[in-house]
Amino acid sequence: MDSIVTTEDTIAAIASAISIGKGGVAIIRVSGKDSINSCKKIVQTKSKYAWESHRVFYGFIKENKQNKFIDEVLILVMKSPNSFTGEDVVELHCHGGIIIVNKVLKRLLSCNSRVRLANPGEFSQRAFLNGKIDLTQAESINQLINASNTRSAELAFSGIQGEIKKKINDIKNDLINQLCEIEARVDFEEDFTDFDYTKYLKKIKKVKEKIELLIENAKRNSYIHNGISIALIGKTNVGKSSLLNLLAKKEKAIVTNIPGTTRDVIEVNLTINDIPMKIIDTAGIRETHEQIESIGIKKSFGKIKESDFIIYIYSLEEGFNEEDKKIIEEIPKDKLITILGNKKDLIDRKNINSNELKNTILMSIKHNDGERLLIDTIIKKCGLKQVENINIFLNERHLTNLSACLSNLNDTDEIIKNKLPFDLLSIELRDGIQNLSKITGQELTEELLDNIFSKFCIGK
Repeated sequence: MDSIVTTEDTIAAIASAISIGKGGVAIIRVSGKDSINSCKKIVQTKSKYAWESHRVFYGFIKENKQNKFIDEVLILVMKSPNSFTGEDVVELHCHGGIIIVNKVLKRLLSCNSRVRLANPGEFSQRAFLNGKIDLTQAESINQLINASNTRSAELAFSGIQGEIKKKINDIKNDLINQLCEIEARVDFEEDFTDFDYTKYLKKIKKVKEKIELLIENAKRNSYIHNGISIALIGKTNVGKSSLLNLLAKKEKAIVTNIPGTTRDVIEVNLTINDIPMKIIDTAGIRETHEQIESIGIKKSFGKIKESDFIIYIYSLEEGFNEEDKKIIEEIPKDKLITILGNKKDLIDRKNINSNELKNTILMSIKHNDGERLLIDTIIKKCGLKQVENINIFLNERHLTNLSACLSNLNDTDEIIKNKLPFDLLSIELRDGIQNLSKITGQELTEELLDNIFSKFCIGK
């Protein structure tokens, strides 16, 4: 790993979310060797607990002018090494809103030449560099801050508690044990029996299965963090807009009996099983010479390619015909959640033709008949049930390094198959261990580290 030295600067930033007129409290975080002395310059207090570690005390922020204050505050001091960053940390708890907290921050910076505004993610970066957290924990903090739903927040907190590190270290230790045996054989070959390629193959296979499971789970789990897009596709006047309104529980789309009412894409965000979803209502597909409607239909075909999943809707009253078949042929099978036959309330049950396709749901969207079955089908098709037992979230960087490690282990197959000198295995094992170490931050360049933390908010 390249040498990365913690800066000597003391840094400060607003660490709480702020907005005009909202929030009772705003927090300024200061970290570094001058954090306590710099805050002493602007704080006036009579507290007997002032500046003791892990004490909260009351005081005022002094203005330039004598006997004039900017705000009354609570001050929290956490001395090194018992703080988030591992350095001396002071938090100034001001009144909320934008004006006061920015004025206090400006006063702090103007009075102290050795205190500067923190860069994005610099507090977390210092916590990592000072050994308070590993890189997966730092990234999980950022994920928790940006979580868009409850499940995503739960997985992020699991990462903060070190669950990602545990799983990676478990795999890493398996590979280290294999490497130790091989290197011991190289140095003391006469003390060992012949190398058992079959036994080694079985052990490496188990390690590969662990990695493959993590990668597969991570791909399914991406829905939790990023959400799922589902496009409603079908001909005109089959009930796409009505279904959008039903799922959204509000009138988001105009519904009429006039074909071609929806001419542009309408999107609604909702949550099913704690997974964010974007339901997309598209223009009805039909032959038309109307220019604006034609543009909408072109967008509908575009959404078939762009969306994660598709629900195809047709009218039972009109029946499933050749036009419907042609449109469905444009939809990839792995994207099609279901073919939904709507308006079953308008025809005799005996005359319902379910188009003889297996993946079909019959509904009366108008009378909310069949919604539960549709939601259960969405959950099943999108694999949402399968993510319930997954307890960590892996980002793209983690997946890249896991895949690289898996590639290293796959490269040992030829060595084993042809029973080549077993010491060749150590090269791939070392590379695999190095790729796993990159995940937790033990093998990183300064440039990559800066890139990771630059994506954080300034107060973290």
